[in-house]
Amino acid sequence: MSFASIKHEQLPGFAERLREFGRSTGEVGLVDAAESLADATGRDRDQLSTDLMRIYRDSASNEAFTLLYELNNEGVLRLIFHHLRRSYYAVDAADVLQEVFFNIYRYPFKFKPDRPSAFRNWTHSIIRNTVLKHSRRAQRNHAVSLSSSPERDQRDELPLELEDPGAASPLDTTAEREAHEDLIGAWMLYLHYYLHAYRCLTPREKRALYLVEVDGLPYKEAAATLEVRVENLKMMIFRARRKIHTIMKRQFTTGQNTLDRRAVAGAASEQCASEGLS
Repeated sequence: MSFASIKHEQLPGFAERLREFGRSTGEVGLVDAAESLADATGRDRDQLSTDLMRIYRDSASNEAFTLLYELNNEGVLRLIFHHLRRSYYAVDAADVLQEVFFNIYRYPFKFKPDRPSAFRNWTHSIIRNTVLKHSRRAQRNHAVSLSSSPERDQRDELPLELEDPGAASPLDTTAEREAHEDLIGAWMLYLHYYLHAYRCLTPREKRALYLVEVDGLPYKEAAATLEVRVENLKMMIFRARRKIHTIMKRQFTTGQNTLDRRAVAGAASEQCASEGLS
């Protein structure tokens, strides 16, 4: 990757901004690089990019990142085109360039300025991985007709169908439907057990539970309706809920998956009679 990416007419302005940034941060190396930027060797430019990346990593300076981008974006883009020549499927180099610098911006802590060429070597790895990622994505999104021949011009091959990452696959749809059906079945079974447990309550307990849990009356109003004290109503509700819980727990633990609705109803009725809860 070459750093001869800044056009000749842009060099004076870039050098001046680099000089001012070096003075404001106390980076003498940046000031010296600005003075001899036009005649700098490849090693000098490698060192400049590594210094700018180090400063950005340590200070999160937007100016350092901007200078780094202006110095390297053309060189990075040329290297992206070089890698994309090996890709059979169309990939937008501008998208790759944007993601490369986004990764540089997002992961500066992974950068180690241990040598002058550290930034160039680190960026090469990012470019290679990003190009490979976009190439694989383009391959997944490209469907070729079975009737096409290897000799056919690539320009004549059009994607027949693009992958929609947000669309559910047939397998996902089937699994979701089955999960929904299982949920409905489990909920209906739960309600069935609750109904039979509720039938085991005394009429007074049923009435109290209905007023509180169905009608949503406060304890004070429900107690007035039943003409009992609030404390007595609370005890009545507690006992009714405990009966329901006890009956349902026993039903679930004695083979809920092997009983059909008729067997469940019969078992619940027998249990009510044996426990004297009706």
